[in-house]
Amino acid sequence: MKKSGFLKVYLVIMIVSTLLGGYFVFSSRSQYIATKDSFRTSKNKVTALKSSKIYPDSNNLKEKQKRVAGYIEAVGSLKSKVLENQSKLNSDFTEQNFRKLMEDESAAIAEIAEKEKLILPEEFAFGMEAYNKGKQVQAGALSRLEWELNAIKQFVTIAANAGVSSIDDFSRDEFKLETEVAKTDEEESNASRSSRRTSSRSRSRGSRNNDKPVKTNPMAGAEKVMETYRFTSEITASYEALTALLNDVAADKNYFLWLRKIRIENERQTSPREGDAPGPTNVEGVVPDEQGNVPKIDATVLFGNEKMKARIFIDAVRFKEDLVESETVDADKKST
Repeated sequence: MKKSGFLKVYLVIMIVSTLLGGYFVFSSRSQYIATKDSFRTSKNKVTALKSSKIYPDSNNLKEKQKRVAGYIEAVGSLKSKVLENQSKLNSDFTEQNFRKLMEDESAAIAEIAEKEKLILPEEFAFGMEAYNKGKQVQAGALSRLEWELNAIKQFVTIAANAGVSSIDDFSRDEFKLETEVAKTDEEESNASRSSRRTSSRSRSRGSRNNDKPVKTNPMAGAEKVMETYRFTSEITASYEALTALLNDVAADKNYFLWLRKIRIENERQTSPREGDAPGPTNVEGVVPDEQGNVPKIDATVLFGNEKMKARIFIDAVRFKEDLVESETVDADKKST
């Protein structure tokens, strides 16, 4: 009995050992094959890299020069398109010219608005009412003020022709040259020293906050190729007039008006109530019958014909004339 029990235990141990040994052999063989395949793949990559040309040659240089030339040509074509109808800045524009232009254009736009039944804000002056109240005009801003005034006039003209009922509010953001005052040499020197101190402090703070992710601005560097002049308008219009306004703003060939944001809501914020509908009314222009009866209108539209109020934020974009020249210089530097 003892020998029989010993043999059973021995037999079980041998079977288990054989199974474990077979598993380890199979596993080791699989790992060996995988490692061998990985080694062969890496070896083939190294061989391919060794046989490839890792230094530029004359063909690479010709290809790069061809691409640079194509890039310069594409930029030149882009310039011709964006500047095709863009009016140039008038460097000889004076303050007297500006004030006369404001007076003439204010009268002209008021005449257009009266003709097209467009209601304008009181004393409307293209968002430049401050200059009518004695604000000083900076000499360096005159040519751009003229350009922006004409761009705003184009927008108001489009609104009038589209059938907009009223411009309830209008404002514009002053651009940098409007608020800049000529600095003395001493003030510029002080500003320069302050700028250096601020930048050095910013760098020291930045070194302590390197772990924070940096958010990139998609419009960074846009000032190299264009200037933007923002104005905001709140209008009241029907659906058809608002649609026509947006389409015509987008399709205007004289000014690049960039619709940045729009907020639309119904003129009426409450739903119709019982009793809001007027009673039956006589049909206009119909001759009464022998009994004196006149056809009546007994159906009334309660909703769907309301006008809408829209607040529109627009950037009038002026592309810089020296765009191609600066890009060409950069491309030449990269090619060398």
